Amino acid sequence: MSTVSKALAAFKPQTLGRPASLIDRAVPTSLAQNSKQHTHSITTKSFETARTMVTVAQPMVSNYYPEKHPLVQEASYLRSMVKEAPYIFETQEPTDSDAYRFPLGTLFKAPTPEVGLYMKDMQALALKEHGIVGIELGFNDPDSHFMLKLVEAMGCTPDSHSSTQGALWDVTYRPEGTTGGNGDIAHSRSHSLGEFAWHTDGSYEPVPQRYFGFHILHPDKQGGGVFRVLKADDLISMLSPQAADILINTEFDIKVPAEFYRGVESNKGKLLELDDQTGRVYVRFRRDILPDPPSSDPAACEAVEELNRLLDQSEGLGTSVPNSVFKENTILLMDNARFLHMRTDIKDPKRWLRRVRFHGNPGHKAKSEFPLW
Repeated sequence: MSTVSKALAAFKPQTLGRPASLIDRAVPTSLAQNSKQHTHSITTKSFETARTMVTVAQPMVSNYYPEKHPLVQEASYLRSMVKEAPYIFETQEPTDSDAYRFPLGTLFKAPTPEVGLYMKDMQALALKEHGIVGIELGFNDPDSHFMLKLVEAMGCTPDSHSSTQGALWDVTYRPEGTTGGNGDIAHSRSHSLGEFAWHTDGSYEPVPQRYFGFHILHPDKQGGGVFRVLKADDLISMLSPQAADILINTEFDIKVPAEFYRGVESNKGKLLELDDQTGRVYVRFRRDILPDPPSSDPAACEAVEELNRLLDQSEGLGTSVPNSVFKENTILLMDNARFLHMRTDIKDPKRWLRRVRFHGNPGHKAKSEFPLW
């Protein structure tokens, strides 16, 4: 059977019913099987097979489903992924059930800075679609220049950390502290060896940075400092409707940590934010910088307490980023509103990450270097 016939058969409308994911159907028959023998490259045959299947499938699905149907959106995402990918994407090896499984098309290899920047459009698309991207660097970059260049190449703007600190911030053991925005010595949570509980970055800002990235310079090699992620969707699904409604509609005073001082002691913000266009709920949260009690409204206090109780669960909450991804000289980009993150106690004092926080719409202003079909 020809490739086109296979695609037509796979996506025949009268047999779709409740069809499997386009990615589940198209990729295993074209890319995934081939990747067993060619892990880091893509053959012309497999690339053309995937291209043909997606080219045929997308208009068929679009004709039979409304524009916002998940299947149509997935077809568009897969078509863009196949269209613009110069290399096959890294696939995550099966790990234990506690490990976060990166979606297809979110793990990349950048053997050189040029190749890494060449893939910026697909990395931006993956970040917007899934909220998380991993990029393994094949070159030395001790000053994390590539991470900054990539953020800017995506059309985004790196933000400074405080009135005295620039766009890059070292997350490492620093017992002597750092100079805060007010000129005093401040001891940041990110410079300690203790656990850093569930939070989002920059939650104290008037408008928190939508995205952040880590360049992993030295992971904890003694079994500590485990980086865990929690989808905001999963957290919100566990909240009672009453608590969610209160957290969406109530503003709280959020203290600005001394190390990130920009001239104000606190800012007001909602812990949950509803996007009217997409219906998605976003989160901003860091427990230790909320007042105690967090509000003069008893109902708001109870809603925050319910949120805290959920996040205090030690079993079954969130997943750990596996060591196969969270490793030396890898960049991890994340949507700061769609994920919370935490780390366990650090055992290796040499653990060292470099962070960037940034605003913007990844890929929106970036000029594509890939030719259209």
